[in-house]
Amino acid sequence: MHIAAAWLTAILLGTQSGFSAGPGLIEFQSGSDALRGIPIMDFPSELIVLGRDGRLHTLTGKAKENVRQIASPYEPESAMEMKVNLQKEFGREFEVLTTNHFLVVQPRGRGDRWPELFERSHRAFINYMSRRGVQIRRGRFPMVAVVMPDSAAMYAELERMDVSAKRVAGIYARESNRVITHDGGHWQLIADTVRHEAAHQSAYNFNVHSRVVITPRWVTEGIGQMFEPETMVLNQTGSTTRDRVNRDSMNVIRQRYDGGHSPEFATAVRDLVGADELFNHPDTTNDAYAVAWAMMFYLAEREPQQFAKVLSGTASRGTYQPYDRFGRINDFQRWVGSDTDAFAQKVAWFLKSL
Repeated sequence: MHIAAAWLTAILLGTQSGFSAGPGLIEFQSGSDALRGIPIMDFPSELIVLGRDGRLHTLTGKAKENVRQIASPYEPESAMEMKVNLQKEFGREFEVLTTNHFLVVQPRGRGDRWPELFERSHRAFINYMSRRGVQIRRGRFPMVAVVMPDSAAMYAELERMDVSAKRVAGIYARESNRVITHDGGHWQLIADTVRHEAAHQSAYNFNVHSRVVITPRWVTEGIGQMFEPETMVLNQTGSTTRDRVNRDSMNVIRQRYDGGHSPEFATAVRDLVGADELFNHPDTTNDAYAVAWAMMFYLAEREPQQFAKVLSGTASRGTYQPYDRFGRINDFQRWVGSDTDAFAQKVAWFLKSL
């Protein structure tokens, strides 16, 4: 692993105390607040800083120039500190509930439905990954989930966070390390989205992905799609492979790619391995999510060793290291053991068996 990535992983996952092996603590300005954190990467035009609450801050201009060195070790905020600060941030109309792994911010009086959903989703994620040989390590920061009273309030919160999103029921914001959703719509639709976004949060906080590594979206979104079905978070995590199928993704593949047997399916697999472009265009976004699900679901269910290799390989790349098409395809073939066309054919036959 790249030295910078290894050092940061130690901080994020709690395997190192103090700052003797890395940069020192700094004080910096975020809006009207004076915060403390450790610099991760210093680019000519911006400085990336990890705050004490696990948030990533990008400092530019005067904010970058006016940081102050602090002669103290880096210590993450405790769960109690974070809870107090979240209560101050969201005010008296909200409550902050504590679970084993989460701090859940929600409108007062909404009960335990949201904390239970997040905890259940996380436990299912850890159980599923561990059974497939994926190395899990808990981070040093409690995971934060923010539930706004309705969609308008959620979009206002996203705007406050400077996050651009449209027509969503919730998101995982990698920089803030928070899931943001709302309690004002159709429960089943929102719950599906929350399971997807909670899988992202669990992955980024338990060593499956890295927040400071460029990871192909077919890997990250394939994982998110896998955990959307409610059967994935039941006590048995879906008793059979068929129970764990994402039906929406499967329907897209049946309608668009003849169940995976059309030549366009192999082309989509090849395009996703090499680049993220299919996710960036409205006409191909649904296809990208569906094919990514099929790729990761096949690996998890039929080739768990290769599944684990893909996840460990992508997570251990250098901090913010560029990832071009050649590197992505070369890594894929090395981790999976076949080229994209042969892999697409195996995925197609797997889908047919379902």
